[in-house]
Amino acid sequence: MPARWKEDQKLYHRSDTVRLRDFNYSDPAYVYFVTLCARHQKEPFKNEDLSNEIITALLHLKETKIFLYCYCLMPDHLHVAISPRNQNLSGILRDFKSYTTKISWRFGIIGKLWQRNFYDHIARHDENLLTICQYILENPVRKGLVEEVEGWPYSALVDPLPL
Repeated sequence: MPARWKEDQKLYHRSDTVRLRDFNYSDPAYVYFVTLCARHQKEPFKNEDLSNEIITALLHLKETKIFLYCYCLMPDHLHVAISPRNQNLSGILRDFKSYTTKISWRFGIIGKLWQRNFYDHIARHDENLLTICQYILENPVRKGLVEEVEGWPYSALVDPLPL
């Protein structure tokens, strides 16, 4: 490989992660506000049946791998506030994305359902978790999809918040 290409590769190398180095992403003491986005800015979750399958998979994950405080599935992305049950957050989300991608193929989705990475915010201990969940649940109202939070069928408060 020519030296110039090596320099360009250093300049334009895509980071494999936006996670914090040396942070324990499997610690259940932390709450994560996570956003998973659909690939190519598509809106696959306008399909009611697919959306219901995604929610079912998420609720199954709650039974096995995460504490699920709240969620909101939008037409093109998913917001959740979660804590892992002593498993690595990235691995949990990787498995969820893989499983739900396979489900999506039954609904005509070709290829991957989700973008490669995910966005997360580690809730600080001084942050109000109810405010975070309220923000998540109000997303469809802010986007003009419904007039009231209760009108959106793909969102809920689930597990009690660790206040």
